[in-house]
Parts: sequence; structure tokens; C-alpha cells
Amino acid sequence: MTASPDDEAPRWLEPWSLDEGADRARALFGEHFGGEPDAIVSAPGRLTIVGDHTDYSEGLTLATVTAARTFVAVRRREDQALRVVTAQGDAVRGPGARWEGALDALSPGDDGWPSRVAGVIWALEERGYPVTGLDLAIDSCLPPSAGLGSSAALTASVAHACEAAWGLALDTEAGAIELAEACWEAENSYVGFPCGRLDTHTVLRCQDGEAVLLDFAEVPPALTHYPLYFPDYGLRLLLVDTGARDPGWREAYSRRSRDASLAAATLGVPSLRALADEPGALARVRDIADPTVHRRARHIVTEDQRVRETVAELAGLGPAHDRFTEIGALMLTSHRSLRSDFGASTPELDIAVEAAMEAGALGARLAGAGFGGCAVALVRTTQLDQVARAVDAVFDTYAIPRPRYLLV
Repeated sequence: MTASPDDEAPRWLEPWSLDEGADRARALFGEHFGGEPDAIVSAPGRLTIVGDHTDYSEGLTLATVTAARTFVAVRRREDQALRVVTAQGDAVRGPGARWEGALDALSPGDDGWPSRVAGVIWALEERGYPVTGLDLAIDSCLPPSAGLGSSAALTASVAHACEAAWGLALDTEAGAIELAEACWEAENSYVGFPCGRLDTHTVLRCQDGEAVLLDFAEVPPALTHYPLYFPDYGLRLLLVDTGARDPGWREAYSRRSRDASLAAATLGVPSLRALADEPGALARVRDIADPTVHRRARHIVTEDQRVRETVAELAGLGPAHDRFTEIGALMLTSHRSLRSDFGASTPELDIAVEAAMEAGALGARLAGAGFGGCAVALVRTTQLDQVARAVDAVFDTYAIPRPRYLLV
């Protein structure tokens, strides 16, 4: 991943091309394992346009994928051995750059990045697929811990690698759903992290240049494709990577998932999505006595409505300027809800959102689960550099390290 060399200019991150990513994974493979891989595959990151912390309440999300991707070179083995190396070993939680294990010794638990690799293989074996040992080399230009689904990009690219090495013939829409469910099981059942299905189904089922509406009331989630034509109208989604997330973000995420379940149980509904589909949903939310649980439920119910309104604007026939302005306003309202009701923002994310809006962005919000990482702003293409420089200037004012920028 490269950034602008000019210390005074915004630090732009340039995603690798597919060829460059493949070359990097191939070189890493040769360095550690020798010879050539059987295949090189990749998977993108996930960017939520609107609709965060709704998937585990059977809600709605509108999401897309990033140009930044994770690449995996793979070679099948005829024994039980698993040998895995990652170029990101120093930047992600785990034992370092290399891990070795065996198929018959896989044991659920969270040991950092190797558990997500092992979890995918375990989940596919649990689903009845014939498995063998593998050599895997992983490299990525996707910023880790940035709220862009880097863990899902890892598990999805490993799933693609297993598919290629074992000849699973899952290169269909049904196959993508199968792999997405296996990756979700790896995260939930093997690693033990109670995430929803947003990330895995987005990175494995969304195509470049489109947005997908995911409806988590069904399992697997129903998915509707929409053209993401912002660039056709002179707009881009500007990602502002504010830096590493709060080290306690996983526990904070888990607490909010538990709060959502408690809210549904308090109101006697199977999920907050069921409540959101009822007339007078917010009036019922006000009946929750616990103020924290009340705020969590209010965010989820109103966020589902914001997704509906955003999709209506994206698919609408009115003047483009009016529709995009409304989408921007919905993004900003989403951020305020995530900040005030869900407690998922940080000072850096708030500063990035406010600075981008003051510099002319149509809308801005934190990206993904929050607790650090990226903000995303809807910006006119002609104003991208202006907005980035304005955000940098405000970060300088607060003596905060400047962010990095990425386009979608």
C-alpha cells in the first residue's frame, strides 16, 4: 500500500491492481513455501453506506465493497498439514507472520488471525466438504482494524482459496451464499465472536460498482442489487482512516449485541426488526425502562428506516442533486445516532465527520461497527482534495495524527 510522499498533501492510499496483488501473494508464497501456488484468489473489504449494528437484529443494511482487497496464494497438500504466512503479521493480532497447524488438531478459540483461517477450513469440513492440508500465503492492501471488514476479507479470500484448491465448484450465487455462511460460522462458532452476517455476505455477494440491500430477517439474508452510480454524477465515497480502533472494541460490540437482544426480549418480540415493522415502533421503544437499552433499541429501529429511505432515494427518479443531498443527510443522521444512541463513535471520528461536512461533503458517518477506524463522506469529485485537506487541518489543530484517505 502506498501513500502520498508529500508531507503537506493528504495521504492517499492506492489499492493494488489485481495483477499487483496476485504478484505480491505469489512472491510471498515462493519465499516461504517454494514453487508455484495452484491458484491466487482475492476478496474485497466492506463499506456500509447506511445500516450498521442492524444485522444481528434481523434488520436492513445498504453496503458496497472496496477496491482494496486481500489476496491469497494457495497450494493443496496431500497430508493434514496447514502452513500459513501473512505479510500483515506485525499489524494484526496473532502469533506473528507464520502459523502451522493440522486438520485433526483444529480447536475453536480466538488466537488472532490464524483462528479465522482455521475457522473457515473447520466450517467447510463441518459442512461435509472433503478437505486436505493447504499452504496459504496472504497479503492485503486493506487497512486492518479500520471498520472495513478486514476480517471478512480474510475469511472470504481463504474460502475462495479452499474452493480453488479442493475443486468445490462453488462459483455460483448459491455457492457464494454457502461460502458466506461458512465464513460467518468460522467467526461465530470457531472464533466465538458474535457478529452478524453483514460483512461475509457483502464481500462474497456484492460486485464492484454496485450496492446491495441486505435483509437479515431471512437466513441467509435476502439480497437486492442496486447500481452505485455516484461516480456517474461526479460524486465519490471518501474513506477517512483515523487510525487503530479502541482495543476494547470487540467487547463493546458484544455488549451492544446483548443490549439489542435484551431490548427485544423486554418488548416481547423475536427481534427489533419485528418491532420496526410495526406501527408506533418508537412509542414502544420508549417503554424500555433501562436508558442504555432504550437508546440502543432506538438506534436500531431508526437505522432500519434510514436504510429504507436511502434505498428509495438511490432508486428514485427525482432530480439527482436532491436525491444525493437527501442520502447525505441520512448518512449524517446515522452517524449522530451511532454516536449518541449507540456510543460507537470516537472523538477522532466525530472530528472527521464534522470537518468533512464543513468542507462541503453532502454527508458523512462512521464506517462499520465504529469504535475507531474509518469515517466515510459523500463528496463531489471536484472537492475531494479540498475536503481531505480541510480534515487534515482540523486534525492538526487538535494535534491528532493525520488520517489516510481511500476512495470507493
